[in-house]
Amino acid sequence: MEQHQVTLNNKSFEKVGITKDCQEVICEYIWNGFEAGATEVEVSFKGAEFQEAMSILIKDNGDGINRENFNKTFGTLLFSQKNSSSIRIKSQANKGKGRFSYTCISSLARWFTVYRKDEKLWCYEITSNASNIKEFLLSETKEYNKNDLTGTTVELYLSEQNIVSEKLSYYKMRQKLLEEFSWFLFLNKGKNVKLKYFGNELNYDEYIDMELNYETYIEIEKEKFHIHLIIWKEKIDNSSKIYYLSETCEIHAAENTGFNKNTVNFHHNVFVSSKYINKQNTSHITEKDTDLLRRLDSNHKEIFKILKQEIVKIIKNTLKNFLIREADGQISKMADRGTLPKFNNDEYGQLRRKDFETVTRELYCFEPTIFHRLKLVQEKSLLAFMNLLLESEERENLLTIVEEIVNLSPEQRESFARILQKTKLQFIIETMEIVERRSNIIERLKQVVFEMSDFCNERDHIQKMIETHFWLFGEQYHLLTADKTLATSLVDFEKITEQELQSNEINMSKKESLQRADIFLYTQQIRENSSSEMLIVELKAPNVKLSLEVFNQIVRYANTIRKEPRFSGTNRVWKFYAVCVTVDEDVKVKYKNFKEYGKIGLADIIDNFEIYALSWDDIFQAFDARHSPLFDKLKRDFSQAISETINSENETPSRETVNRLSKEFIIDNI
Repeated sequence: MEQHQVTLNNKSFEKVGITKDCQEVICEYIWNGFEAGATEVEVSFKGAEFQEAMSILIKDNGDGINRENFNKTFGTLLFSQKNSSSIRIKSQANKGKGRFSYTCISSLARWFTVYRKDEKLWCYEITSNASNIKEFLLSETKEYNKNDLTGTTVELYLSEQNIVSEKLSYYKMRQKLLEEFSWFLFLNKGKNVKLKYFGNELNYDEYIDMELNYETYIEIEKEKFHIHLIIWKEKIDNSSKIYYLSETCEIHAAENTGFNKNTVNFHHNVFVSSKYINKQNTSHITEKDTDLLRRLDSNHKEIFKILKQEIVKIIKNTLKNFLIREADGQISKMADRGTLPKFNNDEYGQLRRKDFETVTRELYCFEPTIFHRLKLVQEKSLLAFMNLLLESEERENLLTIVEEIVNLSPEQRESFARILQKTKLQFIIETMEIVERRSNIIERLKQVVFEMSDFCNERDHIQKMIETHFWLFGEQYHLLTADKTLATSLVDFEKITEQELQSNEINMSKKESLQRADIFLYTQQIRENSSSEMLIVELKAPNVKLSLEVFNQIVRYANTIRKEPRFSGTNRVWKFYAVCVTVDEDVKVKYKNFKEYGKIGLADIIDNFEIYALSWDDIFQAFDARHSPLFDKLKRDFSQAISETINSENETPSRETVNRLSKEFIIDNI
């Protein structure tokens, strides 16, 4: 064995800052392997039971440690073959001191290394004892014939037997390893670089957002640059930086990106690799520099200035996509917290929801801090106020209010104004489509009940059409049951309204319970008088008149429900419709008694139970009365919105322009 004294380079071991963190020790030796050109580093333990591991082994397939250069490299404190650069993402690269860090966990370290010289492989051992750290013992060098691979295995003999289970198990080390090595494994995935720890291969996509990562090549004045933008799933200590690397991943310089979005956890790094970076004198530039260009030679500044501009564009685009995804997540959380405005489940309600969520999403992307750390009552009030503006004639004032809260750049202001115009126009177009589609359905229904009465019946035709299009009776309703017994419908009603069931038994006779309600509708919308509303519809074939017998059928429904106290509370309004093509005169006379209420078809009132006798023409006229003013207003709003959109985009008004814009908004909806 040969003895070699460590060259201190005018420093002492006490002053060089060798790590005292046992997890950091393992990372130091892993990095040593990768810096030696290894494509695979494996950490394992040696011993009987897991809790009684005698030593840890870090094995790599790198270049090995050349015996002839030992005193100038490995045997010198604060020197490494890559002293001027490092592949570590840290500012404090080990630079020749990492090999001595074993003293934190071990009293003895032994390296077995294989290197190549003169087309032959040679091997030897290096031993270092913590009791005399200034000295290395080197074994005799021998020719190595076991395989054709170079590499080094360092064995650390553990001072504490339980240190593996307490601090160095894969479970305890996983997060540290991911943060430390994910970027390096990702950038070198094409070289099949691997890190294995106690039998587990480290999977970099557990720590890297693979959906948002971006990779591209650009050329500036014939110089090629490979750009990787990495988005981290979790916060790391050195995020929001651009690292300038050689083609072999050695970090030559670093600077801040300027996109530190703490409120939305946009943790990212940019890695730029190029032969050009090797040519520049950038080794003196560190992460503490805020402006890389300031430290470069003047004739190279322009290239790096253009490079930085391209990087900023990439980050901006990715941040936009990141914020859209985050906004969707935040809107989902708002819904879970119950702070989103309530929208009906009908088509109109869903259009309102879509419009509101689109604007909210865009606003979040412009300035996430608007929604940051709001109390529940504040969040609910803000969202309700936004929804109120969006549904009113004051929609555009939302932009003014937002500007009072945050400073929008001219570019952001123009973009947000465009979003408000576009979503308004899209909402109008989609609403017009619904109204037109429903008008077509009404026309087909008219044909069936008025012109084809000899060929259609209640259950197979009228019933099926109304089940699908129950909006005919009002947007506020939800379908509970169709063609079910009254007993079944009432039990389902209690369940859907989340009442505590007193019993599945309804207080009615068997004959009463078997009555079948054609359509049972309900609304959970709270009216001004804090009451909820239910509607039961009795349908008949077109050739059946609404006689007293038919009318009395829904009266029986009402009386059956009235006998059950749990359904007849004053906070409920029950409506019963009998609908036929024609209404008998014997039934029409009942209208006179309730004329003062001003409700078409109202024929009887018993407490909070309203009973109606209606013709299909009454139903169709009521639909027209509700929708005609809306349709006229939508046409006016459409004309105005189209004009505003054209003006904002500096286009000449024409039929072709309107057709194109309309088609674009419809396609956007698809």
